[in-house]
Amino acid sequence: MAYTEKRGTRGGTTSYVGRFRVDGRLRSTRAFRSRRDALAEARRAEEAGKLGTWVDPRGSAIALTAWFDQWQKGRADRAPRTLESERERFRSLVAPTFGDSALRRITHEDVTRWAAGMRAPRTGEVASPARRRDAVRLLVALLDAAVDARRLTANPARTPSGRVPGLPRAPRTKAHRYLSHEQLRRVADAARSHQGRTLILLAGLTGLRWGELSALRTGDVDLLRRRITVERAYTRLDDGTLLLGDTKTHARREVPVPGALAADLSVLLAARGAGLLFVGRDGGPLRRESFDRSAFRPAVRAAGGAVTTLQELLGVRLTRVVDAATLDAVRRVQGQAGLADTGVVDPGTWEVLAVEDRRRRDALTRAAKIARTHRLDVASRLTLGAGAEDFEPLTLHDLRHTAASLAIAGGASVKAVQRMLGHESPVLTLRTYAGLFEDDLDRLGEAMSAQFTAQDFAADAHQTLTPSQVPTPGVIDLPRIVAR
Repeated sequence: MAYTEKRGTRGGTTSYVGRFRVDGRLRSTRAFRSRRDALAEARRAEEAGKLGTWVDPRGSAIALTAWFDQWQKGRADRAPRTLESERERFRSLVAPTFGDSALRRITHEDVTRWAAGMRAPRTGEVASPARRRDAVRLLVALLDAAVDARRLTANPARTPSGRVPGLPRAPRTKAHRYLSHEQLRRVADAARSHQGRTLILLAGLTGLRWGELSALRTGDVDLLRRRITVERAYTRLDDGTLLLGDTKTHARREVPVPGALAADLSVLLAARGAGLLFVGRDGGPLRRESFDRSAFRPAVRAAGGAVTTLQELLGVRLTRVVDAATLDAVRRVQGQAGLADTGVVDPGTWEVLAVEDRRRRDALTRAAKIARTHRLDVASRLTLGAGAEDFEPLTLHDLRHTAASLAIAGGASVKAVQRMLGHESPVLTLRTYAGLFEDDLDRLGEAMSAQFTAQDFAADAHQTLTPSQVPTPGVIDLPRIVAR
């Protein structure tokens, strides 16, 4: 129950403070000259505490930077990469405007104006919508936490209904890139090493994230059960440090090993022994930027332009697809060289084309000759058949999208794709790959139509009633209803 205490006399004036309890702790109001005013303030504060609306005035005086540091200490269980991103975002976008401001000094108008004209620290230009959206979300989360800690009565970044009007629109997500089975095999065949080939196939057929791939140990691969256990992942910080921890969802899962990948994995397992499955040159974890630069991008470039390379050698129109004219030209070359005229461009066919090409290089510089020799050397490892198409460059993460598309095209359910990719819920899987499941509706409609048409209605259990079985209008046959 609220009461007052006398706090002494200064200059002949006596002051009083009100005392009250909130959350079981005894607290004080500011000093008043009147005992009545001090008691009234203490009672108001105590009632606000019962309603959950009381705020400690001293708590709202803390600067936003100091509050951010306290807030992050309570999030020590979050992924290191998440915490690092929050620190970078706060330091570069939030702190320049609100870092020194006390929590109670931040207004709704200030937040709205800042969100609209947020500047990038280096260029001084308006930051991208994605960066501004992330920064606003971080500030909103900080102020929400201040409300929960009873440092603020309300979040100034929100309206009374809880909306955040200053939140920039979400940026358009980049369209997913998918490879066909033939294109994925082509990229893998273009890799310079067996490790590169195996990693590309594993990523494109299982959808593992890069951090999960680079953290795989030989003991995680069980070829007898055709399963890979995924329970660890590497996270790369901005300073290049690699941290080993849980997967993105902190969950352990198993993914199937396609039979087509078993032989490649067997060779790699035999060469590795115990330890990491994929390693860098120093024997440590394989780094994404190193693999992307030295292995993946060159393989994608060679595989993605293989059809154009073939058509240039044949002297046919560049269509970026192995069409009828290209097949006819391939068969002519194969026939003239004494090869079986299958129309399939295999290593033997590439060798014939390369020999002929070397006879026509006199006008090229030495550097151009070396580059062309290397280009044809990589192409000679690829097999092209009718309908093969060139494709645009893609990223390592697009292999994850490829795995999802190949699984869905193969008839996998949403739940199976979710488990393979390690999504937290099927809702996320559907939201990410909704367009790929649209074909299921067509197949469902065709299947139901076929089943309906194939029914033998004469033998069906629900036969048409005979005249003797038709009930008289207006008469209810209770025995028949009970029997049914």
